[in-house]
Amino acid sequence: MQTEGKIKQTLCKQERLTRRKLIEQLQSDGKSIKTPAIILVYRFAELPCSFPAQVMVTASKRLFKRAHDRNRIKRLMREAYRKQKHIVYTSLSERKLQATLMFIFTGKQLPNQAYAHGKISELLKRFNEELEKNTQ
Repeated sequence: MQTEGKIKQTLCKQERLTRRKLIEQLQSDGKSIKTPAIILVYRFAELPCSFPAQVMVTASKRLFKRAHDRNRIKRLMREAYRKQKHIVYTSLSERKLQATLMFIFTGKQLPNQAYAHGKISELLKRFNEELEKNTQ
C-alpha cells in the first residue's frame, strides 16, 4: 500500500469494492455528495483488507446504451480516482477509519479526462470536509 510514506498510484484488486454485502449496505445506508454529473455515495465500514477505502464506479445503462460508452466513462472515473486517492487515504488513515465509496455517473454526455478529473477532485475534497465535520 505505501512505500516510504508515499501512497502508490495504483488501483489493485483489493482496493475495488466487489463484495455484494458491502455494496448492498452502501446502497441502503450510504450518504451522498452530489455534483452536476457525478454522485459520490460513501459509508464507513469495516473492510476485509488493509486499505482505508474500497471503491466502485458505475454508469447508467439507461443513459448510455452502448457498453463501450459506459466502459469509457468508468475508465475515466477510475483513472481520476486513482491519481487522487491519496487525498482520501491520508484523512481516513489519520482517523483510523475505513470506507466504501461508489461513484455514479449521471451526466448526459460523454466526459473527457479533464472533466472527470475535476469532478472527482471536487467530490473527494467535499468528502474530506464531511469527514472532518463528523469526527470533530
